[in-house]
Amino acid sequence: MIEVPTGTSILGAAQKAGVELNAVCGGTGSCGKCKFSPSNGEFSPHTLIEKELLQSSGMNSEIRLACQTYPLSDCIILFPPESLATLQRLQLEGQNSSIPVDPSVKRIEISNINQYSDEIKKLSSRSRKKLDTLLQNPRNAASLIFNEKGIVSVLAPEEQFYGLAIDLGTTKIAAFLVDLETGISVASAGEANPQIAYGDDVISRIKYCDENPAGLRILHECLVNKIDTLAKKLCHEININLDQITDVVMVGNTAIQHFLLGYPVHSLGTAPYHPYSLAATNIQAQAIGLQLAEGAQIYVPPNVAGFVGSDHLAMIIAVDIEHQKTATVALDIGTNTEISLIHQGKHFSCSCASGPAFEGAHIKFGVRAAPGAIEKVFIENNSVQVHTIQNKPAIGICGSGILDAVAEMRREEILDSRGAFTKTDSKILKKDSGLEYILVAKEQTAINQDISICRKDVNEIQLAKAAIRSGIEILLHQAGISAAEIGRMIIAGAFGTYLDLQNSIEIGMFPSIPIDRFIQVGNAAGAGARQMLISIDERRKAEEMVGRIHYVELTTVVNYTDFFMDAIHL
Repeated sequence: MIEVPTGTSILGAAQKAGVELNAVCGGTGSCGKCKFSPSNGEFSPHTLIEKELLQSSGMNSEIRLACQTYPLSDCIILFPPESLATLQRLQLEGQNSSIPVDPSVKRIEISNINQYSDEIKKLSSRSRKKLDTLLQNPRNAASLIFNEKGIVSVLAPEEQFYGLAIDLGTTKIAAFLVDLETGISVASAGEANPQIAYGDDVISRIKYCDENPAGLRILHECLVNKIDTLAKKLCHEININLDQITDVVMVGNTAIQHFLLGYPVHSLGTAPYHPYSLAATNIQAQAIGLQLAEGAQIYVPPNVAGFVGSDHLAMIIAVDIEHQKTATVALDIGTNTEISLIHQGKHFSCSCASGPAFEGAHIKFGVRAAPGAIEKVFIENNSVQVHTIQNKPAIGICGSGILDAVAEMRREEILDSRGAFTKTDSKILKKDSGLEYILVAKEQTAINQDISICRKDVNEIQLAKAAIRSGIEILLHQAGISAAEIGRMIIAGAFGTYLDLQNSIEIGMFPSIPIDRFIQVGNAAGAGARQMLISIDERRKAEEMVGRIHYVELTTVVNYTDFFMDAIHL
């Protein structure tokens, strides 16, 4: 049960209660994703936005939008699975190099209070009490965990000390607990980024901060609270205490890092999109509200540009892109897709506004990668076969499924190169919003609606894939090489793990080069964060690498529109 002031929307009440909804548009009503069913109580009348959505989608008239509806009494409401942001499948693993273990924290054994007395005097009363107890027991020994600032934690000699590596994605947060003496990851966990409730992309969240005086504080706190929850979950999993987490590395895009550190974000959301800071940062964990070892520090690597963050830097460190012997392209596909190209010692990078279509947003029946989401589609002779996550009844279609569907529809000549329907048959229905191709009949779904692909969905995929392909082509142009000269294409991230490479090539998202030149590496940003956690040399490498990257701002490329329009056809 949650109490809210008069004038609070259902979305606002859900946010206060910690219910993470898909609020793709940031609460403007344009996405239609925050659906709920009233079970009991009185509510404000349907808005014009809701009426138009109901008319165009054929939804049950009792369905409401959380961002458009206000409670007028005590009420009970039900959210369907597709409205929730917390059930999505999170991809945690990634490629990780074998590197020497040399973390920023070290263990020193002591046997009496006079050793390191100056540093011991700075300890909190709680840590000093623990140290006194350890030195008075029969073993008469304690471990001090040090970093360059001083004592981080007091542990018993048999207690291990750990580090926390965090990949702060726009939609997902992945956390890894690492033994800092062996370099081995001992536990991992992932959850949706709770900021989704305030906007599906960083621009929506920046707008939220601009419009709400407490917006930056709210986004900062919900992020820190989620990290705190993940840290406790990992500690519980292997039965350790929070004061055994002695060091932290966090990577993310530039905006998410600003939310984390409490930096102003307005300039990131308006041209020319300058960040408050690009520099690497070391900050006390306690300073942002994380309750770990009392002296634990958070290392946040540098950003490359306003829309190329430390997560991309972590990814290219993990895949060791600068030591590839052939021209190499590395990219992490998401709402904002960052791309790097290395050729003959030169490193080019850009950021593509690919939008959230591959996360299921702005797609009529789009959902995140949750149980029941269609993730694979195969069409032959007008027969459609789909595969859903966990083989559950279909609730919608996620990014990899949308890409498959468009590629299959093009291959079967259901679509032409412009994305228009080319023929009519039993699976193509004419509705008020136009033609739709039925993937799953309503009798076989969990939502009692036909799940279909419409022309607008196809257009969203065209725009997303054209943004990515044009970014690749511009970097190739900057390097003075053709796509045929690419020796390696490295695809990172959760979406990149599950997409069908051949279909991606066929719709023109990737250059038409042999499949054996592609490698899908999973959560490489998380792997890079782990490398920087266990090695201070990797941190230095990241900071030095930033100075060698030539960032290409696509909006300033004179003929960018030509590249984009060439890439938009299927």
